[in-house]
Amino acid sequence: MRRWLLVVFFTGVMAYPVTVHAQNPIILMNLQVQLWPEYDQPSMLVIYDFKLPAGVKLPVNVSITFPKDANLVAVASQTADGNLLNSDYVGPTAQENTQTVTVQIQTPSTYHLEYYEPIDRNGKQRQFSYAWSGDYAVDNFSISVRIPVDTTTMTTVPILKSSLGSDGVSYLTKDVGQLGAGQSFTMQVNYTKTSDKLSASQTTVQPSKALSPNTPGRVMLSNYLPYILGTLGILAIIGGFVYFWQSSLGRGLRSGSSRKRHRVEAPNGAKREIYCHQCGARAEPGDRFCRVCGTKLRLRE
Repeated sequence: MRRWLLVVFFTGVMAYPVTVHAQNPIILMNLQVQLWPEYDQPSMLVIYDFKLPAGVKLPVNVSITFPKDANLVAVASQTADGNLLNSDYVGPTAQENTQTVTVQIQTPSTYHLEYYEPIDRNGKQRQFSYAWSGDYAVDNFSISVRIPVDTTTMTTVPILKSSLGSDGVSYLTKDVGQLGAGQSFTMQVNYTKTSDKLSASQTTVQPSKALSPNTPGRVMLSNYLPYILGTLGILAIIGGFVYFWQSSLGRGLRSGSSRKRHRVEAPNGAKREIYCHQCGARAEPGDRFCRVCGTKLRLRE
């Protein structure tokens, strides 16, 4: 009997978190769906950006269902500076006509999911069907379609509003608003495209604004001209001092040499000393050549 009571007790304890979870279902604060037909592949790129309400105790798991023929390519979270960081997820696991990926929500940021899905083609005509299965209640659901290049006409059911995006591309958008748990949303997209060009191949990088002297990172010679002129002035002053000092030193050496080479005439009857006319060294009596530089002495009789 005691064993049965223990089994019942532990079963109730293990079931308690499940009951609490069921009483507090996950709600998505917002869910933005973007459809990019024939962007960088000849298929539909579907992008989900969703966020949980503030105050939700983390971590939690959010499972997203999408068609079985789709190809999941990215699961990420958005950082504070707007970049995407790969996130942990499980799956996708396949069901009869769908597959499900479970995203592990670790931070209260916006999470990002991407997958590609085939587009039905018939010559220039394209057709695509989108469906949100209502996995969770959504406080603010919105959807947009990026109009691809060489598209002549595009219609949607329900009708979407035309707008110009910040990237300069035309979009069709709709703010659906609130959706309850289990409440699905479907949309049909039909358009005519005159070529097979992909939109990504037409994207070009443009400068945000014309370059000017105030453009950050641009080096202007006028900004450094005072420093350059100041440096040249200092170098000129130093060069002048060096030239003046060398000139003074040269004049002193030449004067000394002249004095050394100057012969002193002895008075009549006195013994006359002889100096080298080349280096000024005094010669000894009887020398015919200078003992210092070897120059032949100029002897006067």
